[in-house]
Amino acid sequence: MRLRVSLVTLGLLTMAPPLLAQHNCPQGFDYAGALRGTGSYGIAFDERRELTLPLYATIDSSFQQRNVRARAGNGQAKSDLRVTDIPKGILIIPSGSILYDNGWAVSAPELKPVGEPVQYRFAMKLYCISSSSSSNKHSGGCDVNVDVCYKPKK
Repeated sequence: MRLRVSLVTLGLLTMAPPLLAQHNCPQGFDYAGALRGTGSYGIAFDERRELTLPLYATIDSSFQQRNVRARAGNGQAKSDLRVTDIPKGILIIPSGSILYDNGWAVSAPELKPVGEPVQYRFAMKLYCISSSSSSNKHSGGCDVNVDVCYKPKK
């Protein structure tokens, strides 16, 4: 009986991470998903990533994000992103690694309707670099992450 209880507990614990997944969306926003990228030491990550919002998601286009941190870390990570570039109804929360001379940046957000019934797809360019000038070559790579939230139409 004790073994059976242990196996059930182990099974529940392995399912816990998805159930306990955290996101940073503020109250009044729904979580659409995350865009993520990882580079290795000396090799930058520089790709466009996308996600599809849930089917039948509605977007309140009266909301416009007011501020955003579009880059951080070393001077090699650059972004020309302005808050007015972020589609209305969308809130992005970017982050990434900045230790060991790492840097990250996000840019070029785009929201477009796709399919029938209409569903929305959000995409952005993600960039990170693990600087080759770092004195600690065993520091690993870099990462860049964007939590994507949307304000549902009421």
